Amino acid sequence: MRHCRIFIFALMTVVITASSAMATEFMDMDIKIGREVVANALCKSPAEVNYVTKVRDNLYLYSVFYAKKESHFFVGVYKDFIRLQGKEFKTITRTIPYKFDEATKCAVVQFSVPDCPTDANIVACSEKTLEEKKDDEFWDKSIPELLEEDLEKAIKAGQEEPQQNDTEGQPETQQ
Repeated sequence: MRHCRIFIFALMTVVITASSAMATEFMDMDIKIGREVVANALCKSPAEVNYVTKVRDNLYLYSVFYAKKESHFFVGVYKDFIRLQGKEFKTITRTIPYKFDEATKCAVVQFSVPDCPTDANIVACSEKTLEEKKDDEFWDKSIPELLEEDLEKAIKAGQEEPQQNDTEGQPETQQ
């Protein structure tokens, strides 16, 4: 009976951990946020933190000069939290909750350490798709600009249409 309880407990732990640890679908955002979290944890500038590689889904490796030598840090970006752990410095381990805004595709992290407190949030956004960029360009234009573009398109279409009609109405010449 005791083995059954242990098995059930272990199974429940695995299921709960797996469901909450779903990877995000925005790798570019994960890399940016990982760099910022490592920099904040070590009181460094994000420019001093180097992205090394993607270890596996939602787990990334960074390197930074820390404690008089190059050090590596693992950052796991999950659905609701970020996990930071030093490869050489196991004592540097943090679990940081964050919020992801679906509309803007941006992650917002409130994280600072006592040694170098900051009031600023970490914000990292995913790269926009080509379609989203076109939408942004459209909505950033003023109404007169949009009307001018429509007029130019109509003039071009009007110029091309008569040329096609002229060739259709002429009789074919025989040689």
